[in-house]
Formats: sequence, structure tokens, C-alpha cells
Amino acid sequence: MAFKVPSELSALSSKLGGLGFEGPRRAASALALSFFVVLYLFLSLNAPPGWGPAFGALSLCYLVAFFSVVAGWFWGRWFATGLGWSGLMVAGISLVMVGWAPALAIYGALHAMVVLPLAGKSMAAQYDLQESWRQRYRMDELGVARLRKTITRSAASLPSLILWALGPKEGQGMLLSLAALGLTIVGLSGIVRLRTWGWLAVAGAAVAAFGSDHLPGLSAFELAGPRLATILLAAAVAPFVLPAVRFLRARA
Repeated sequence: MAFKVPSELSALSSKLGGLGFEGPRRAASALALSFFVVLYLFLSLNAPPGWGPAFGALSLCYLVAFFSVVAGWFWGRWFATGLGWSGLMVAGISLVMVGWAPALAIYGALHAMVVLPLAGKSMAAQYDLQESWRQRYRMDELGVARLRKTITRSAASLPSLILWALGPKEGQGMLLSLAALGLTIVGLSGIVRLRTWGWLAVAGAAVAAFGSDHLPGLSAFELAGPRLATILLAAAVAPFVLPAVRFLRARA
């Protein structure tokens, strides 16, 4: 599964790729991320009962993206872009479902402000095209492409998982959602260090989220929950399925 980029966004991304101004573009993306850090932090302090931990975790999630972008970590652009696409998808689907709402439009625009400035080859050169980490992990272009898709899609699943796992609920749904969130976080920490168990943890998170999706009473249009997370986590695992099958056949 790949993100479907509208033609207008794709054209704008291509133009930004050759524009230069990497420093200001990085600053613009970091500014949008910092806005969500502060927003969710304040929401966590004034949230309805049971929602404080969810908003606090979202603030921490965007804080990680902020530091990864500012610090220039090789996976920072992928992680931040994943969060940006998550917000764009939720805003777009919500606008279709409920109609025009200025708050949703602003929410989507701010996430576009994360995605678009980080797009293009000139920004990739600041992050994933760095030779140091590629040589350390002996990564070729195909391996980098797989890693990019897995990290971006796993990061895109985090907001939905956080709201579903840490929001108020009881019973089996709580256990499965917490398991999915925990496995995704552990999996991402392993994937950025190129550990096989990281990929397996994300696969386990997809299974746990899929199990949550079949609990009674779940809305078919649940945005902040296991349905969207399941799709994104399955897409995150997909790039490594065939290489894993080839490896197992070679060892058999």
C-alpha cells in the first residue's frame, strides 16, 4: 500500500524538491510540529476524564518528531512525514464525512505544513541520503526505500493507536489496543536500528490492532482507532514480506 498523493500535492512537492532553502523549510516543518506538541500538552492538562494520558502521549509523539527533524536524524523526515500524513488523512476523511469545518481544514493544513516542506530530493539529502548511516548499516537504495515506507507508515499509525489505546475503555479492547501500541513503539525503535525483531513487533501490532477491530460496537467509520491503524501497520510490514519469505526459503 502506498499513500495516494493528489496531483496538486505531488506537483508542489516536486517544485519544493528543487527549490532549495532547506533550512527555512526544516524550520517551517518543525514549527508545525511544535504547535501540536504544545496543543496536545495543554489538552492533556485540561482534558475530559480519561483522555489526559492520550493527549499527553500525542504531545510526546510530536515532540519526538520535532527533535528528529531539528537534529537531522536519518529517520526524522520519515517519522515526521508519517505523522503529517496521518493528520491529513484524518482531516480529509472527516471533511468528507461531516462537511466543511474550519477547524478540520486548519488541522489538515498544519499537517500539510509538516509534509510538504520535508518533501523532495534536496531535503532527502539532509536526512536519509546521508552516507554515514548507509555505510554503517550497509544499505542499498532498495533497502532504504523499504525502510522509508515501513517507518513512515508505522509513524502514521501512532496517533490512531494512541487515541484508541489510551482513551477511556474497558475489557479486552483495552488489552489488545495497549498491546498494539506497545508493539508499534518497540517495533519502531528496532526498525530504526535495523533489527529484525522490530519488523516482527510491527507485524504483531498489526495483528493486535486487527483483533481490536472485530470487537462489538466498533463504528465502521472509526478514524481514531484500530481500523486505520491496522491498514497502516499492515502496509508498514508489507515491504519486508517478500524478502523474509526469500530468506526463509534459502535457509530451508
